[in-house]
Amino acid sequence: MVVSAINSVNSNHSRTCLVPVTEGALVGAGVGMALKYGYPLNKEEKSTKEYLSVMGDINKKKSAYSAWTQSMIEEINNKKVKSPAEDVFVKMYDGMKYDTPVYGDGRVMNAVRSLKDKPDALVELKHLFKNARLQADEIAKKHVEIYNLATKHIRPTGFFLIAGAITGAVVAMVHEVLRTEVK
Repeated sequence: MVVSAINSVNSNHSRTCLVPVTEGALVGAGVGMALKYGYPLNKEEKSTKEYLSVMGDINKKKSAYSAWTQSMIEEINNKKVKSPAEDVFVKMYDGMKYDTPVYGDGRVMNAVRSLKDKPDALVELKHLFKNARLQADEIAKKHVEIYNLATKHIRPTGFFLIAGAITGAVVAMVHEVLRTEVK
């Protein structure tokens, strides 16, 4: 038993730690880069003026007239026969300019009042509003994800590379030092 322990120590002295430590540093640097984009945004990143401003703009645009709203209206207008609810829905947007809030000046209530005598059309109109809101929420969610990725891209790359490389090198060195080869 003593002989095998001595052989283990002697065999460890004859090898160099340079190759495993270098490999560990490279793997650690790769993990550091993955962590740069994989780690969620923290409170400090979400509380910057730029981040709050962009999130506010995205939330405002969810309920504003936009290019997406225009394409939805054109899709309904291209139908040969429109239902009463679709007709009221399209007329609600007449004369609106880009970035004008849809729900600001009573347009929705006027549209609902115009169909109060037609319960089926009213249900369809509510469905159109719900569908438009869900699609606007989905588009806003995609924009938030894109901006979060851009915010992560701003993070200092060097910090994640160096921290990952140092951690990987230390782990590899400790592993190499503690590894024993018993014959």
